Amino acid sequence: MAEARLAVAFQFQVTDDGEISIHLDKRIINDVFRSATRVIHRKLFKSRNAFIQSVFPATSISFFIIAIILTTVQVFGGDENKLQLFHDYIPRLDPTMKTIVVTLVGTVACWLIWSFILRNTLKLLLTYKGWMWSPHGKLSLPVTMWMGICKIIIGRKPKLLSLQNCLPKLPVPSVKGTMDRYLLTVRPLVDDEQYTRLEELASDFTNGIGNRLQRYLIMKSWWSSNYVTDWWEQYVYLKGRTPLMINSNYYCLDSLSYTPTKIRSARMANFITALMKFKYDIDTESLAPRLAMGTAPLCCEQYTRTFSTTRIPKIVQDQIEHYKDARHVAVFCNGKWYALSVISGGRRLNPIELQKQFIWIEETSETDVASQGETDLSALTAGDRTTWASARETYFAKGTNKHSLSIIEKSLFTIILDDSEPVYDPDDHTKLDSYAKSMLCGSHIWYDKSFTIVGFKNGKVAINAEHSWADATIISHLAEECFNWDIELGYTEEGNCKGYVRDDMILHPPSRLRWDIPKAAVDIIKQARLLATERQSDLDLHILKHDNYGKGFIKKCKMSPDAYIQIALQLAYFKNQGKFCLTYESSMTRLFRSGRTETVRSCSSQTCAFVNSIMSKAPKEESISLMRSAVTRHTELFRESMCGLGIDRHLFCLYVVSKYLGEESPFLQEVLTQPWRLSTSQTPYGQGTHTDVRKYPNRISAGGGFGPVADDGYGVSYIIVGEDIIFFHVSCNNSFPNTNSRRFAEDIKGAMKDIQHLFS
Repeated sequence: MAEARLAVAFQFQVTDDGEISIHLDKRIINDVFRSATRVIHRKLFKSRNAFIQSVFPATSISFFIIAIILTTVQVFGGDENKLQLFHDYIPRLDPTMKTIVVTLVGTVACWLIWSFILRNTLKLLLTYKGWMWSPHGKLSLPVTMWMGICKIIIGRKPKLLSLQNCLPKLPVPSVKGTMDRYLLTVRPLVDDEQYTRLEELASDFTNGIGNRLQRYLIMKSWWSSNYVTDWWEQYVYLKGRTPLMINSNYYCLDSLSYTPTKIRSARMANFITALMKFKYDIDTESLAPRLAMGTAPLCCEQYTRTFSTTRIPKIVQDQIEHYKDARHVAVFCNGKWYALSVISGGRRLNPIELQKQFIWIEETSETDVASQGETDLSALTAGDRTTWASARETYFAKGTNKHSLSIIEKSLFTIILDDSEPVYDPDDHTKLDSYAKSMLCGSHIWYDKSFTIVGFKNGKVAINAEHSWADATIISHLAEECFNWDIELGYTEEGNCKGYVRDDMILHPPSRLRWDIPKAAVDIIKQARLLATERQSDLDLHILKHDNYGKGFIKKCKMSPDAYIQIALQLAYFKNQGKFCLTYESSMTRLFRSGRTETVRSCSSQTCAFVNSIMSKAPKEESISLMRSAVTRHTELFRESMCGLGIDRHLFCLYVVSKYLGEESPFLQEVLTQPWRLSTSQTPYGQGTHTDVRKYPNRISAGGGFGPVADDGYGVSYIIVGEDIIFFHVSCNNSFPNTNSRRFAEDIKGAMKDIQHLFS
């Protein structure tokens, strides 16, 4: 791009008289100069951050303190101080220069040693997880001291990735410990005969192949940053051949009741400006690292793949590509694709400039004619991965198609301009359900991109995200921050963006992507669209806004809100299906280096005992006691999973090792094929620095959701907003008559009411 501008800026011609006429376009040259300056500045900034990260937690202040001490010792320590001995090894320099050299070398050496000591001290401190078992609001003296020491070492303003090298590695649990915890979780789900058989299988595994597999796994943990993450990404995500739509991708919705402007072009411009600020904060590491309880750092490396990341389809296993220095976004409007540069002349376009670009796209797309197959091209990303990989290699590997596809895949993110107008109507839940469904399995979303922004005609915005590169906490943080920054940027009274277009700004119009798609490829695209439409029609999705009570009431009952909700979901499922099931709740392992997620098996014996007491209408005091016991047990399970003592990731890795060794394990085969008929996850809220529900109650978001994991099961995502609202996103398949999202939502509502009555 810079070379092309320079070629236009510098032109010359030879006249008939043999004279050379040179023409310089000063505006373009200044544009190129500013661009080059910012590139150099960015690279220097990255180098600086890399250096800071390598020596953290040592600081520049400690460097100067060491230098002062060494200088003082040499100057005032006399001839007997040991630093003077180093002067004899420096010939041909006067005493002053020798002092400077010894001070400099000694300071660097001592500083690096100090950095090593601090880093490993902090890493050792962070292996302590006792703080997680402290009663809420009551910290013991040892925990208080631990937190104080950690905060002193970490400092006031660490950068986003500064703490990465200080995080401990995820520990490998013992085989016996995992077997014991596993058997406890399946006891309420099987009868005595099945349980005895599972006990025998677990015993045979522990005393047999299990220890051999464990040794290999421990060796892997020595040389890898995390013994789970690379295999989890490879085998669970990238080797999966099923469609990403519904099965893997998830969505995040805009504020329900508040839309800052009804003008789509203005909303998209402000929102992209906010996204680019978020990207800048990641690139410069000025985004504050996540700290649990303000002390324990969470792994933040997932943030680095937020932008310019695409999942590339392959025949056997997909691959994640992260492109550097992308300067554009890919925009789909009225059936055509465009490339929009968001950085020009080395600077980001301001909101009003971006709005003009979106207006240009909206107007031009009305008259542009779509290429054959272009309108439904994204259907390939929604279908079977092998089919998409084969079509990509056959029809998009060269020429115009390769070039245009590359522009989409290398973009910062993709944008879909949708002409529908979703609204939230408390009296008609189907409108909100349709809105959410259009985001989970919309027709034109490019499902391979790290995330896609959908801008609706009435100014609403929502996000669809691919799952392999990072977990939902990253996107929920991005969405929360950007929704607030968007509002802070503000709009004029007419609803347009604020600001002006600079006089010296050369605003090049977006470029139209061209395609030359043969009929055979068009047929594949049509078939992919047909299959996607069938899958869309099979999805049953409903959002429940539970505003009878929320976190405020639960905290008054002195219980964990998450545990409370999980037990309510178990009660609701039993009402819905008349039985208990294997339940998946996602927790995080980001307290460890390269940590992602772990499974909490929420259906415990204590929870089942409580549910049975409600269903049998046991005395109130008995049910309350069982409820508290169930909450305590669930909290323990959640803490164990966060501390690396989960069950399923360990078993999964043992299974992978067994496959590498060509060993068969009946126990692992049975465990890893059991269906998760209830898959749940809490969307975190309040990660953003600008979130204040009490001050802006109309800006609340309903969060997001995902599809069911088992064909005959439910997917439930929930978000706790403020003190009085909880949103539940319930999904299932219409093709299975025993599941219904609205019926299950009513059961959740009823279960929450039943538990409330116990404590009212």
